[in-house]
Amino acid sequence: MKPLLSRVESKKVDKAAAMLKVLAHPKRLAIVDLLGKEEKMTVTEIYRSLDLPQAIASQHLITLKDRGILSSFKVGTKIYYSLSIPKLLDVIDSLEDCCDTM
Repeated sequence: MKPLLSRVESKKVDKAAAMLKVLAHPKRLAIVDLLGKEEKMTVTEIYRSLDLPQAIASQHLITLKDRGILSSFKVGTKIYYSLSIPKLLDVIDSLEDCCDTM
């Protein structure tokens, strides 16, 4: 099999590496996993579900949104977050599989 950089454009590899860096935080992985189970959630629902301080959850949500991993929309006074790239759930599944064999 050919090496990754000969199979995939370097821009795509760079983008994937940047996404993986953002996902390398356990709380961010938990947020992505949670939003994979729910279609949309508010900041309050997210921080309560994960038992996080509101400020910490908000910081992680902003980071994930800035990297294009999450999207948000406002309804009245509430901001809802959802997963922009559902395929990232495959990464979480793969990580679970890898951790089971370690």
